[in-house]
Amino acid sequence: MQLEAISSIIKKIFLKSRIYSYNTGLVLSGGAARGFAHLGVLKALHEKGMVPDIISGVSAGALVGSLYSYGYKPEEILEIFIKNRIFKFVKITFNKRGLFNISGLNKLLQKYLGTKNIEDLEKPLVITATNIKEGTTEYFTKGNLVDAVLASSSIPVIFNPKEINGEFYVDGGVTNNFPVEPLKDICNILIGVNVNPVSGYDPKKGLAHIALQSFHLSIASGIEEKKKFLKYFIEPRELKNYAYYDIASGKEMFEIGYKETLKVISGN
Repeated sequence: MQLEAISSIIKKIFLKSRIYSYNTGLVLSGGAARGFAHLGVLKALHEKGMVPDIISGVSAGALVGSLYSYGYKPEEILEIFIKNRIFKFVKITFNKRGLFNISGLNKLLQKYLGTKNIEDLEKPLVITATNIKEGTTEYFTKGNLVDAVLASSSIPVIFNPKEINGEFYVDGGVTNNFPVEPLKDICNILIGVNVNPVSGYDPKKGLAHIALQSFHLSIASGIEEKKKFLKYFIEPRELKNYAYYDIASGKEMFEIGYKETLKVISGN
């Protein structure tokens, strides 16, 4: 038997016998209001008995992941989003670092998450953000939870960078909108959710749409390569019909995520 074949057999035996730190890991992408679909995914996973043991999230995925890891149920988070119209807190400031200020979102997160640290959550959580000075991806697993979520969600130009310990951070999706890396070697089953399928460009929607569309096109690359680490990949294509800040359609996107997850898990 050739040496390569023997090596391959040994590798397969090792992988099958390996003891992982967590059984089920869940990766949640960015996608602004399309993150409502993440909640539908979580509801379906609960019904299937596939409750995540650890979550890796970025931007909208970090927002959902923080509330879920804190202890809120998917349906409770949905009500929080709808009741508070989560993006109504965005304030136009027109300062030199960003067009908008998310101080309102900060207050909302403080209300529901308090001063909790990431390492004290009920479920382990990894939050992805981009260090704008160094141009690097950073994964937060400890420290102030609200600060990390705000850093992960600060879309460049649209929002002010978030300062943490003297460093400035923008949306984690700039460098990694599908943060599989922190979980790929520590989970027996890895599930990935991308709520940002590439959609068409509509010139009638204005500058904000152009900025967001360009941003999400740039971060869509690399997902295909990462899918090899997943047992299940969930990407509801219907979400491309919804705008990034379409809060009014939150329940619809929730149902889309729920139905797509049941479909993917059942293999239909």
